[in-house]
Amino acid sequence: MIPRLAHISSDATIPEPLTRDDSAIRQLARRIVVEVAARGLRWRRRWENNLATHGIAVIGFLETASGLGAAARGLLAAIDDVRPTPVSISRLAPTPSVPSARGEKPAQPYDSSHGFNVGIHVYNPDVFLALLRQHGGTLLLPNRFNLAVVNWETQRLPAEWPVVLSLYERLAAPSRFTAEAVRRATGRAVCVLPNCVPLRPIHTLETNKRHFEFLCLFDALSDFDRKNPLGTIRAFRQATSDLRPGVTCRLRVKCHANTPPAVLATLQAEAGDAAVEIVAKTLSEDEMQRLWDECDCLVSLHRSEGFGLPVAEALARGVPVVATRQGGILDFVDDRGGLLIDGIPAIRPVANAASGYREWSGWVDPDIPSAAAGLRRVIGDYPAEAARARAGRERLGNHTSPAAVLKAYLLAVSEDPAAQAS
Repeated sequence: MIPRLAHISSDATIPEPLTRDDSAIRQLARRIVVEVAARGLRWRRRWENNLATHGIAVIGFLETASGLGAAARGLLAAIDDVRPTPVSISRLAPTPSVPSARGEKPAQPYDSSHGFNVGIHVYNPDVFLALLRQHGGTLLLPNRFNLAVVNWETQRLPAEWPVVLSLYERLAAPSRFTAEAVRRATGRAVCVLPNCVPLRPIHTLETNKRHFEFLCLFDALSDFDRKNPLGTIRAFRQATSDLRPGVTCRLRVKCHANTPPAVLATLQAEAGDAAVEIVAKTLSEDEMQRLWDECDCLVSLHRSEGFGLPVAEALARGVPVVATRQGGILDFVDDRGGLLIDGIPAIRPVANAASGYREWSGWVDPDIPSAAAGLRRVIGDYPAEAARARAGRERLGNHTSPAAVLKAYLLAVSEDPAAQAS
């Protein structure tokens, strides 16, 4: 049985700022586990029947325009039949918020009075420590079942994370790539709980197409080097250097309103005089849908993806995808559904040693000439690539539909360990 966290004072001494490289965080997390174990506190099942549907709360960055925010909102939608309560910790997030969708149930800010029995925690251990500062031990009371959904993009977790994750009854991750990283770090079974990406209306296929809109999405807070928008710009420039007469292309690089000016300047310098538009704005859902409506191909030359939400959102609409053959996207896309680009193991430049990722284990550098060739295939035979994307859409639907995610959720909270996927 796993030690439980309870009655840790909300004025516990926690270092500021909370950085992944701060050894004091690791020491604090270890002290928490030791204190809990010393008290002999254990999780106790205090309900009678169905754990999967008993007083559930989904806790996360529900109002933010981040991948974690989308993951929490998607999970809420997928398990709507069991009436989960949305509990927000968005005030801890640096990512801008997005307007609430029409008809969406408003999230409640977390406080210690919430009476749920099953907590689905869609955030990572560094955020847990910030919550501990504000709420003490109330977040993981000993009579609650707590499932942590871990999102990460290397093959190794930060050194302090496993000790914090030991405080949760179950662990899950949105892809096999991340689940294996968590399993390796914690030595525990890890369920795959995909992000919910419902199928959307299929992208309209134009005949005799002469103009092509390419799209690259990234959040600077999710690591600029990992998302690698510079690689996408380079591939676009190569692909469009010698277009046939009458054909035009544009690449839109979409990031958030809080993207640092230095990052925007770097993107603009790389684009030069190419037809590249940098959209530094946090968009509403309706505005994002209009952007998707105008998109002919999503380009994701990431070095690593824990899940790959932009790729999934493109395929959900039947939009062709050119993406790195790496990471979580391989759970739902293969060569029959997208143009996958090979690469070589990535080595982090010394200049970027201050990145949020200590090392780039499992990352790759996508081959830019091959990516440019993929973009030229989209331009040269769009109907064939649209057909490939529709095949990818069908496979995606079997993996990230609300029904598929609900099934994965029920396995994740099953009391039968044999039912868990690892």
